[in-house]
Order: sequence, then C-alpha cells, then structure tokens
Amino acid sequence: MVKQALIADTSLFDRTVNCLQKPVNADLLRSPEFESLIAAQCGFKASIVANDERESTTRTDVKSRRVLNFGHTTAHALETITNYRYFRHGEAVGYGMLVAGELSRNLGLIDSGELKTLRDAVALCGPLPSIANLDTGAIMHALKHDKKSVAGQINWVLLEGIGRPKIVEGRLISAKSLRLSLRAGLALERQKESFH
Repeated sequence: MVKQALIADTSLFDRTVNCLQKPVNADLLRSPEFESLIAAQCGFKASIVANDERESTTRTDVKSRRVLNFGHTTAHALETITNYRYFRHGEAVGYGMLVAGELSRNLGLIDSGELKTLRDAVALCGPLPSIANLDTGAIMHALKHDKKSVAGQINWVLLEGIGRPKIVEGRLISAKSLRLSLRAGLALERQKESFH
C-alpha cells in the first residue's frame, strides 16, 4: 500500500499513512475506512494496468505500468544475492523504496523533506530485517542483471514528489550516485545483528 500510495497521489498517500498510524486490530480491518482504502488501492492499480496491459517498454509517463516497479529494482537485487531466502518480498521492496528515495534526492528530483516523508511511511510498516553484512558491490553487480532491464539498460522508477513517479534511464545515473544512494538507503535500517 505504501509503494502504491507514493506513486499514486497525495490523497491516497495521506489516507494510507493515516491508516498505518492506527493500531492494527480486527476493528480497523473491518472498518469502512479500511475497506474504502483497499478499494482505492485496487482501483489505482487497476487503472494503471488497464492503461498499459503489456507493460510497454517505450512508455515513460506516469500511467506506464512500469511505475508499479517503484522500489523493485533494488528489491530484485537484494532477493537475488540472498537466494530469495532472507527477505519477504515486501521487506526487499521497503529497502528498494528507501534507495529509490535517496537516488531521487541525489538527482535533485525531491528535497530532504520529501525523502523524510518517504522514510517515515516505510517505517510505519515495521522494522526491516538486518542487512549489516550485505555487500554493496554484490548489490551493484546484481543490479546490472535486473529482470526488468531493457536491452541491458536498467530503468529506475524514482519520485519527483509524492504521487509523481518518474522513469529514469540508468545511463543517466552515475555509478557514484547509485553507490551513495545504496549506502544511504540501506544504512537507514541497519541493525547490529548479523545477516545469516
């Protein structure tokens, strides 16, 4: 829900954050508010898929199905280097959103306040598993082989603001900027426990 809200619009984002700030219990899950939020989330995704059923590789607009991959580029790399045995998919995407947020800020697409808003929203989902022993070099290597790359080119889904996704060609992102964004995004949730 956080991933979709970040790429949808500020209204859905605010509704999602407000819901996540409440204690999760049976009353919340059966409430009309939660039901309405789930319907809005499903409606957003359905509208994107209906506009781009086959995920066209040439589309870069905000209605491109590729925007649903926000957070997934880094997530796929994390899942790959851990043989899909360490992260739940949502946890890997959580880290991926943090990295995409850092990269968005490093490229001047968002400011520090918007990055903090993104971080706070991801944190509302709960703690992410420790990644203290993961190697940035291994992640960088895995990124080069992302399953969503087109002709060997990674396309990043970044943000120009809440509800304003932007598809950016990987060739426009320097290795240094990517490395800095990875380190910053992944360091936010690092714990002292070792990776197993």
